[in-house]
Amino acid sequence: MKDIIWLKENYLSFLREEQEDLRKSIEDLQKQECVDDANLQKIRLNIVEIFNKMFNISLSDSPIALREKYLGFFQKITEPWYVNKEKAQKFGDENEAIIEDIKIQEAEKLKSQFVECYNQLDIN
Repeated sequence: MKDIIWLKENYLSFLREEQEDLRKSIEDLQKQECVDDANLQKIRLNIVEIFNKMFNISLSDSPIALREKYLGFFQKITEPWYVNKEKAQKFGDENEAIIEDIKIQEAEKLKSQFVECYNQLDIN
């Protein structure tokens, strides 16, 4: 039976692994002197750190309250990124569009993983 404790442990473990993988990737890219790629990975790491903090802020004994609060952060935080991406594309700022797209992709990945874990809960 999967409960909210399982969700917390499982999702936090996922976030920790993501952070470790990104840190290792950044280190490897820096050793190879791939500065631009390392910087893009730093952006991804920053997104994981932000949503790790938001998950900890959202923690609750109620799975429904946790879900509503945590997913609400995805809406609030990513909304400006979509606007910025659209503006960057409109004005031909390719670098900014790429950065906003990376932020959005990483957030969507984290959100999908959370929803997948949440959907495995046995909620009465």
